[in-house]
Amino acid sequence: MNILHEIEKDNIQKNELIIYYLGQSGYVLKSKYCIVYIDPYLSDFIQNPNGLNDSYMTRNYLSPIEPKNITKCDAILCTHSHVDHMDPWTINNINTGFNFYCSIGAYEKSSVNYPTSKTIFLEPGKKVFLDNFIIEAIPAAHYHLKDLHGRSDCLSFIIKYNDIRLFFWGDGIPYVGQETLLSELEFDYFFAPINGRDKHRESFGIVGNLNEYELANICKKIKIKNVIPNHFDMFKNNTGSQSIFLELLNKINPKQKVIILEYGEKFKA
Repeated sequence: MNILHEIEKDNIQKNELIIYYLGQSGYVLKSKYCIVYIDPYLSDFIQNPNGLNDSYMTRNYLSPIEPKNITKCDAILCTHSHVDHMDPWTINNINTGFNFYCSIGAYEKSSVNYPTSKTIFLEPGKKVFLDNFIIEAIPAAHYHLKDLHGRSDCLSFIIKYNDIRLFFWGDGIPYVGQETLLSELEFDYFFAPINGRDKHRESFGIVGNLNEYELANICKKIKIKNVIPNHFDMFKNNTGSQSIFLELLNKINPKQKVIILEYGEKFKA
């Protein structure tokens, strides 16, 4: 698998958008003039003895990209500070002078070492512009909407590229007011986790997410052209079921279109 060669070398048409899946909640958005990484976990930092040394959370597959081999990256966006989304061994080993986007709370919690001069702090209600991308952050509840300083340190991203609107949930669970906020928009592609949460995993310190039923139910209430479940494939002890999600979706909202991606896959938006 050599998706990095495709990402960096393939020519695409003006206004075209290609989306690559890196596993977990990681993606690459490639336009003709811009390459954006979202929540890339491209190392084994969690299980590695020199990282977190957490043998409970081992990868099911190797990273499709070695961070040190990345030569073209205009921006990295991270939804929050958990290392499977904001990985210091990924971010610190990409040497391209990219701009880094995250909340100030996530930046302060993370061991990522990236200069503030190249960091853009995102906050709800504030839009930023990157080439033809318009990026807007909204709060995410993982499990709380605010940190100890009253800030939204966990975020989701609404990204518009020309006439295409995408939603990247990152991590989180549904919260009061979220449905109202999202129902005002129509999403062409809606990326969200389905690994759920339970007391067993929480006893190991794993903060969970919405489950298969919750995402299927959201699809009935929000205008979504294509839903893409994620965060179910990378770690053997923190998975979700795409088959259960599809079964529930068929009962709750049978007309909903779904895209199921394997890590390393791509599609044209």
